[in-house]
Amino acid sequence: MKETKNKKSHIGKLDSLKIEVIKKCEKMPMNLLAKIVLAGDGGVGKTTLVHRFMTNNFIDSTKMTIGVAFHTYQISYEDYQILLQIWDLGGQEQFKNMGIFDKYFNGATVSVIMFDLTRLKTLESIPEWADIAVNGSKSRLILVGGKKDLPNAVSLDKSDLDDLFETYDFIDYVETSSATGEGVQRVFTRIAEVVVKINKEKGKI
Repeated sequence: MKETKNKKSHIGKLDSLKIEVIKKCEKMPMNLLAKIVLAGDGGVGKTTLVHRFMTNNFIDSTKMTIGVAFHTYQISYEDYQILLQIWDLGGQEQFKNMGIFDKYFNGATVSVIMFDLTRLKTLESIPEWADIAVNGSKSRLILVGGKKDLPNAVSLDKSDLDDLFETYDFIDYVETSSATGEGVQRVFTRIAEVVVKINKEKGKI
C-alpha cells in the first residue's frame, strides 16, 4: 500500500510540474522572424534611419552604402518578439539597372521605399523601386519621406501621393527625421504590425 501511495504522490508532482511548465510557456513571448528591405535612391537617408532606430542616436554623416548592408534587430510588439533582418540597399543607379538588387527582395515581409523630402527628384524614382519590390516579392510596401527636419524639406500629404498608393498599394506614408527621431518609431511599429498580421493570417500564431 505504501508503494501505491508513493506512486500516486510522484504522479501528482509530475502533473503539477506539467501545469507549471505549460503556464510558463503561455507567458513566454512568441518569436517571429521577418525580412525587411530598405530601398531608394542614394543619399535619401536609409542608413541613418536604421541607425537612429537601432541606437536612438543620429549620425550626421555616413558613407553612402555601396551594394547592400545587413543588420539584425529584435523588437517587441504585443506578445511577440520579432527578429528583424534588415537589408539596406545602396541606391547606386548602375546596380539598380543591372538587376542586382532584385534578388534581395525575395522573401521580404515589408519593403520600405524611401525618398528625400529636400530632393523631390528622388520621389520620381519611387515607381522604379516599387516595381523591383513588387516583382521580387509579395511584401507590403511602406513609403517614407526622409530629412523632414531640414529647412528646405517639403511636407507632402497622402492625397499628394494618390497615384503611387493606387498603383502600388502602399499601406502607409510616413515622414521622418533621423536627426530629431520624428516618425522613425512609427515606421518600425507599422512594420511590426504587418509582421504580426501576416503571421496571424497564415495561421502561424
